[in-house]
Amino acid sequence: MEFVGIQVPNLVWLNIFLYLTAIPFTVLLIMAKKLCQNILRGEPFGPSSVTALNIISISAFTDFLLYAIGTLVILRNILSLTLMIAAFMVGIVSLILAQLVEVAIQIKQENDLTI
Repeated sequence: MEFVGIQVPNLVWLNIFLYLTAIPFTVLLIMAKKLCQNILRGEPFGPSSVTALNIISISAFTDFLLYAIGTLVILRNILSLTLMIAAFMVGIVSLILAQLVEVAIQIKQENDLTI
């Protein structure tokens, strides 16, 4: 069966794949909303921001793995490869930001203790 120029053995597997990849992406969006709420409250350097960034990175890497499997098994096209690389980059950037926020929290605590 051909679906928009993609050779798909069974459309059911494609639907299952898309729903599976939507789960980590939904978690990622919820955590991004929580991170934005922290920033709007004026608490960008709090432990909840670090937690949200770590969950974002886990969700992005989960999406990366799902798209890697899907690219090899179901979808053999450049779009799924692009989405896979984008998910990997989001995971790396969010891990780096989580580490930076942790360092900023430590610096802020040291400054609060300084007279």
